[in-house]
Amino acid sequence: MKQTPAISIIVLNYNTSDLLGGALESIAATTGNLPVETVVIDNASTDGGFSHLAQKFEHDPRFKFVQNKKNTGLAAVNSMLETTKGKYIMTMDADARLHAHTLQLLAGFLDATPGAGAATANLLNPDGSEQRYFRRLMTPFTGFFSTVLGRAIDKYLLNLRYYKRYHYEGAELVGVTEIEQPSVTCLMLRRGAFGSYIIDPETPFYFTDVGLCKRIYERGYRIYLLPAATATHLKSTSFNKMKNKWRTREYYRSLMVYFRKHYPLHAPMMWLVLWLDRIMRYTLLYTTGREPMR
Repeated sequence: MKQTPAISIIVLNYNTSDLLGGALESIAATTGNLPVETVVIDNASTDGGFSHLAQKFEHDPRFKFVQNKKNTGLAAVNSMLETTKGKYIMTMDADARLHAHTLQLLAGFLDATPGAGAATANLLNPDGSEQRYFRRLMTPFTGFFSTVLGRAIDKYLLNLRYYKRYHYEGAELVGVTEIEQPSVTCLMLRRGAFGSYIIDPETPFYFTDVGLCKRIYERGYRIYLLPAATATHLKSTSFNKMKNKWRTREYYRSLMVYFRKHYPLHAPMMWLVLWLDRIMRYTLLYTTGREPMR
């Protein structure tokens, strides 16, 4: 009798087949006796490597491969909600490498902590240093201080107070710590904690993890970082292969979708703030050749 999986791992690929094999090998090497199912979704890649990986793992019952005809962004993972059976769902990037016991630690923590809607591994650089690849939840206040004007005020008048808070600078991670907005690079989710979809289909490319984490908190759950659960993250994303102009438009569009859904009373003000920011960034880019970081 086939054992029901404890975890359904969803790995999304878009022109990252050169990295994907390492991610799948790390899953195969670290699951141990834990029953898992892994669904690997290809988002209409053009690099030609996906089929070779599917053939390599086709005899391992823990892996299933799905090839999309269209790139639907991270929202492609939503199609797996109905077909996967795991008690927990884990999103994992093609450039992530699981370390020993990470899956067991994350699942065990969720088992023991019913108020946790999600748990994330501690992401490490290839040299073993911490990435701190997480943020606080985006609010209209935070949104303003990510603009050119807000960043200037924060830098020259407030000693980057809000930048440091948003990026958890100075926070000590000596034990299990509540983290408002980790990335979806290696994130284990409790079914039902996020609603009827994992990734908002209206924002499939930008603010995917932000919207997901916001919905988890709105449903009364919290999110935690487990320092003992680790994964290497190469930070070589397929999203960077998109055209810059398209990425800029999508960034602002997605941010406004986020504000309209979660902060509707502030949305008109944020629309004006973001348009001013866009104008200022274009002006700086074409006059000085650079723009401030967000």
